[in-house]
Amino acid sequence: MHSHYLFVALDTARERAAEADRHRLAARAHAGTPRVNVDRRTVARAALAVARVADERALRPAARAH
Repeated sequence: MHSHYLFVALDTARERAAEADRHRLAARAHAGTPRVNVDRRTVARAALAVARVADERALRPAARAH
């Protein structure tokens, strides 16, 4: 029974190591382009600001003309 748990643990460790390798390789592949992330973040923040302003205006009670 102990050998079964040992194999399960080794298989889990192998899967985690493979996942870590995939993440490491993916990070290394994108390491040369950090500017793209800054640009995307800037665009996303601008879009969020516009959406917040639109939400605030939509939630304001409309001024009623008498």
